Amino acid sequence: MKFNTILLSLFIAFFTTACVYKTRVQQGNVLVQTDVDQIKPGMSKRQVVLILGTPAIADPFNQNRWDYINTLKIKGKIDKVKHLTLFFKDNKLIKTEGNYFPEKNSTTITD
Repeated sequence: MKFNTILLSLFIAFFTTACVYKTRVQQGNVLVQTDVDQIKPGMSKRQVVLILGTPAIADPFNQNRWDYINTLKIKGKIDKVKHLTLFFKDNKLIKTEGNYFPEKNSTTITD
């Protein structure tokens, strides 16, 4: 009898955790292609913030690098990670890198 109760408890515990719906969790900056297309070399940090918003990560040791990161978790596991990194010099955008929209050329460099 005790064995059946333990077995039944384990059975219920296994199937309730296996069958529980887990929502998709999206975190970070959600960027739109049209907004990213507006970002051009030579823009000031203020202009970039007005278009894309504040970055998810602004390195306190390197004020000239901003990272816009977006992650999507499904069932507790990271499914997608997108990032867009902007580099500034003298308060002007000089370079962008990332895989946020991979179908477009993702690197722009100016002097």
